[in-house]
Amino acid sequence: LLQTLETTLQTQTTCLSFSPPPLKTITPAYQKRLQRLRLHDEERNYKSLTTNLKTAASLKDDNVTAKSMMYATSVGLNMVVAPITFGTFMYFFAGSIFSRFFDAPTEDGDDPRGGRGTTVDVRRVIAGVVSGVFMLFVEMILFVIRSDTLDSAVRKKGRRRENRANAFGYTEKSMARTYVRDD
Repeated sequence: LLQTLETTLQTQTTCLSFSPPPLKTITPAYQKRLQRLRLHDEERNYKSLTTNLKTAASLKDDNVTAKSMMYATSVGLNMVVAPITFGTFMYFFAGSIFSRFFDAPTEDGDDPRGGRGTTVDVRRVIAGVVSGVFMLFVEMILFVIRSDTLDSAVRKKGRRRENRANAFGYTEKSMARTYVRDD
């Protein structure tokens, strides 16, 4: 049965019940569109191949993240270290100031603070704490000034025409494409 079917198909000529469409002539505009579509397709294939590679933009984002983290770390350390350092400095400095100007030696030569020199002078501690808190306020004011300056610079940069993003988050510079083929 199979052999008779094969011989029948080979010997007979088959006819289609419809005629093929006439061949169209390809216009230059159609060729240009095909070329542009091929380039789009090549770009899409290339992007799908290189999606996991580090690009200059992602490296720039990494650098910006590292810089912002370094800035936050330095500001945080400065907010902690400056008051402690200044408070410690004033604790030791205030001791010599208080003893020179405000302590009068007693007739029997005892320490005017009432101890044998081993007790903590409360005035020195208060001077250190107050000056540390004062330095903390100064650091907070400087932080607010720096943040405001940075925010105004970012707003000013965002107002420039080339940095304005459309509704999808793309800037004009990042959307600019040129399709050129070097054949």
